[in-house]
Amino acid sequence: MSLDDETAAAIEAAVLAAPGVADLYRARPTLGSAVESARRIASRAPVSRVVLDDDVLRVVVGTDGSVPARAAARAAHDAALRVAGERGLALVRVDVRIARVG
Repeated sequence: MSLDDETAAAIEAAVLAAPGVADLYRARPTLGSAVESARRIASRAPVSRVVLDDDVLRVVVGTDGSVPARAAARAAHDAALRVAGERGLALVRVDVRIARVG
């Protein structure tokens, strides 16, 4: 399964619009997606900040402090899962990590 640029951009926009989310950071890829990322960088294609590892979407956010970090992570999760489903991307799970609380 792969993540096309339009789907990645839609997921990123939805996550950034989630209550309490202020920033979106590049998720650390696993070995499989790291190879794909290296190819994209070499071809000068835009690199998504969300990473798809097989059927797991990885998202790393920074919060703005307007809602508890746990609520912001849940909102980011729900937004990413909703958009992925709308785009036909079947996921086993969405991992949301908080890189900055603030």
